[in-house]
Amino acid sequence: MNHISKVILVLIICIGIAFPFSGVVQASNIMGDDTAPEEPATDGQGGVATPTPIRVRMNGTVKAYYTAVAPSIDGDWTDWSAPEMPARFVVVGGQHRSGVSDLDASFKLAWDENYLYVAVKMRDDLYVQNARIDQLYKGDSIEILFDSEFYNDFDNTTLNNDDYQIGINPGHGSPKGPKEAYVWYPSNQAGPREDIDIATIRSRGITRIEVGIPWTTFNVVPETGAHYGFALGVSDNDDQVRDQQQTFLSNIRKRVLSNPTTWGDLTLMQ
Repeated sequence: MNHISKVILVLIICIGIAFPFSGVVQASNIMGDDTAPEEPATDGQGGVATPTPIRVRMNGTVKAYYTAVAPSIDGDWTDWSAPEMPARFVVVGGQHRSGVSDLDASFKLAWDENYLYVAVKMRDDLYVQNARIDQLYKGDSIEILFDSEFYNDFDNTTLNNDDYQIGINPGHGSPKGPKEAYVWYPSNQAGPREDIDIATIRSRGITRIEVGIPWTTFNVVPETGAHYGFALGVSDNDDQVRDQQQTFLSNIRKRVLSNPTTWGDLTLMQ
């Protein structure tokens, strides 16, 4: 490029800087008054709240939906609109389970101001429940784990007085037999519970159980959006001579009774 060409090129660049093309819009570096940073609010005068992240246990999250009409505790599921959730993880005794016809389980949850409602369906080729009181888990039965102080001891790996283990006997001797509920934990509340409603129907190898647990059992006042620790399990015994827990299924894959951080969580939905 000769000397004259270089001079012409410099002149073109200078003119472009001084008089930009009309079709180009440049972003402003100046912040308008309506986008100026907000001054921090003084104490007691409000301000924009920072949402608190909701902590959940990734072991398994379930939901209970509010019901304006309480389901009849009669073993019949026709008055339940809640979704059905599986409880199929083998926690104990997989060697005693020949398949889903031998033992399979699912459940539904609902709530109102007075009760937590639990409906459980157990597919089991043989109903055996000859155990009683604190030994009821050695027969066909239900176990409910409930942590009433979910956030306060979210990382607590040991049981304390707000962690509940409740056993449900759906019928001693047969599904039509006497029902009972037993609290193992907290240990200071251990014993039978007469205020838990239980009903059972069995037909064609399927046992349907409905349970109404008063919120007073857990010493909580329910409200929409509340979170609690939760796990559900079912015990199976096919030995009609010996009381034993042959197989135990849960909705939580790695559920450990003594460690509430391995439980799942329950959210109350409207």
